[in-house]
Amino acid sequence: MEQAIAVRPLRLNDNSALEAMDTGIEDDYVIRIFDRLIKSEDHELFGLFQDKQMLAVGGYSLFGGNKFAMLGRLRSDRRYLKKGYATELLKPILRHLQNRSEVSWIGANTQVGNIPARRVFEKLDFHQSPALYYLTLDQPQLLTGNTPGSVWEKRNDVTEKRELLLSLKKNKLGVFPYECYYPLPYDPALFIDDYLNNSTFYKNKDGTRFVIIKNDIKKYEYSHVKYFWNDHYEQPGFFETVLDHWKQNPSNVGCWIDFSHQGFDNIPDLSPYKVQDPWILYEFWKDRH
Repeated sequence: MEQAIAVRPLRLNDNSALEAMDTGIEDDYVIRIFDRLIKSEDHELFGLFQDKQMLAVGGYSLFGGNKFAMLGRLRSDRRYLKKGYATELLKPILRHLQNRSEVSWIGANTQVGNIPARRVFEKLDFHQSPALYYLTLDQPQLLTGNTPGSVWEKRNDVTEKRELLLSLKKNKLGVFPYECYYPLPYDPALFIDDYLNNSTFYKNKDGTRFVIIKNDIKKYEYSHVKYFWNDHYEQPGFFETVLDHWKQNPSNVGCWIDFSHQGFDNIPDLSPYKVQDPWILYEFWKDRH
């Protein structure tokens, strides 16, 4: 008789069940940081079990005073695909988040080509946002077509940093790229002092543009560039500013830049970059359901 499946939060002693899954992911970072995720108040992992065997795993991370929850770390055992287990795993996670009164928004980010994941989020009534392109500038000597200029002025005051973010009227990205792979709504709840103090702000000479660069680790260390316009190549000194920050942080492997579809199309030559397939953010606002 086949054992019933069940979903529950993971505990420290579930590490062996996670390691026994056949996910096809080499050097899975979730296994490496499993203890940290389980102990954290900002992250939670859930497993879908059949008896003691874990068939799928996934969870969420909280941001902005728990206002925003991003689903992620979804893995399935390849021996049990096409059985709807990912959907069955996510349903109780969504109910759990919907029951948390402080959570207003639930998101999930996946690549355009990940059709199974996209179908899952569509089944769960998520809204699809425009695609974003994550490029890593790692061969700057190949840059061409950019407008040369001096490095933009660094702004250090946390009050001014917040004012710059609050003054933004048009955001071509449509989101706030909080971390690499983690686009969130552009919301003041995210602009806390600690985050701003750990971010380097640069403003151009005429004060019409600013760029934020924050060091981030996603397996490798990056200079994560947050720029909210599509005129990267037109703005004098933009790339000099980005590369100067990288020079000051030599342990970073490159400059991760989030581009909108139009910004991506504006790039004259992709050879300076490592290019990923575009990603799509799926959103679920609790007050709209």
